Amino acid sequence: MTTEFTKDLLIKALKGALAAVEANFDYLNKLDAATGDGDHGTAILSTMKAAVESAEAPGSLSDTLSNVAMGVMSATGGSTSSLNGSFYMGLSSGAKSDALSPAETVAMYGEGLAMMQTMTSAQVGDKTMMDAMIPAIDAMKSAVAENADVTLHEVFQKAADAAKAGAEKTSEYVAKFGRARNLGERSKGSQDAGATSLALIFQAFADAAAE
Repeated sequence: MTTEFTKDLLIKALKGALAAVEANFDYLNKLDAATGDGDHGTAILSTMKAAVESAEAPGSLSDTLSNVAMGVMSATGGSTSSLNGSFYMGLSSGAKSDALSPAETVAMYGEGLAMMQTMTSAQVGDKTMMDAMIPAIDAMKSAVAENADVTLHEVFQKAADAAKAGAEKTSEYVAKFGRARNLGERSKGSQDAGATSLALIFQAFADAAAE
């Protein structure tokens, strides 16, 4: 089982996330079609392909995360790329070494969320990807606070579980952002595609850390 967050783990996890997005491509587009343009699967697939390609370049963990951020931000012209790109840029700032302990990994992810929140004011309950991201980061922080010996896999699995639960709960919410907000109460009943893809990505990182 992986004990530290390294560049090798990042690359392995990103490849797993790309595979998960590819497997759920049609599902993600279908979810998005209920309230939006129906292209989230297309957007997040392009984003994750760019992430994997960018991560292969030489460099430190911080350099690699910065490369991923730039690649992701160039992948599409929509909010999927800009928000995910800002997240990876925050991770780059938070990567203080090339081998991070679980606690250091959580601190890095906290910086990723903070950078994202400079790009959006969305909170839990607004029916966006933040409904998965915020609970995931909170779960990571709780994991290390409650158990000093928590493993990297446990940290990511708790994040993945929280992200999945957050994504599922979006079906109860009225959309506050994007095209979906124009639907008002009619946006209820459908799960947010961005939150759903983020839950898939967190699960891929948990699976990679378990190996």
